[in-house]
Amino acid sequence: MATIRRRHTTTYSTYGSVAYAPAYEDGNAVRSPRREEELRRAPVPRPKRQVRRHERARVEVRQAGQVAPFAVVGFLAVAVFAVLLVTSYAQLAVANDEMVALQRELTDLKSENSKLSAQYEKVFDLATIQAAVGDTMVRPTNEQMVYIDLSEPDTVTVYPGNRAGGLEDLIQGLQDLFGGIIEYFR
Repeated sequence: MATIRRRHTTTYSTYGSVAYAPAYEDGNAVRSPRREEELRRAPVPRPKRQVRRHERARVEVRQAGQVAPFAVVGFLAVAVFAVLLVTSYAQLAVANDEMVALQRELTDLKSENSKLSAQYEKVFDLATIQAAVGDTMVRPTNEQMVYIDLSEPDTVTVYPGNRAGGLEDLIQGLQDLFGGIIEYFR
C-alpha cells in the first residue's frame, strides 16, 4: 500500500489559521492587533465644550384667580358623600352587632325550647293519664273529628250603616263648627 505524503512548502502547519503564516514572523506583513489592544483602544479626543454660564429662569408670578363655583360644589359633594359613606359603615357595624346579639339570643331560646319541650312531654305522659282515668278513655272516632277547610280566600262584607252622603256630612260639620263658636262666646 502506498502512503500519500503531503509536501509542505512551509515549515509550519496553519491548522486553518492565517495567524501562523510565515509572513507575520518575518515582520513583512502588518501585524494584526491583539485582543488586549482591541479592548483597550486609545480614547478619541473630544472637542472641548465651551462653558456657558447658567442663568436662572425668570419666575413670573401670576395673580390668584377666582375659585370656580363648580369646584366648590364638587368638593362639597365629595365631602357629603364621604360623610354618608362613613355613617353607612357605622350603621352596618351596628346592624351586624344587633344580628350577632339576636343570633345568640336565638340559640339560647332554642336550647330553652328543647328543655321545656322535654319537661312538657314528661308532664303529659299518656301512660300516666291512662292510669289516672282508667278504661273510660278511648280514641275519637271518625264521626267525632271535624276538619276545617282553609283553602278559600278570606272575604269581608261591610254593610252600610246610617251614614249620610258627602254633602250632608259637610253641612253637619259646618253646623257643629258654628254651634261651637256660638257657645264659646255665650
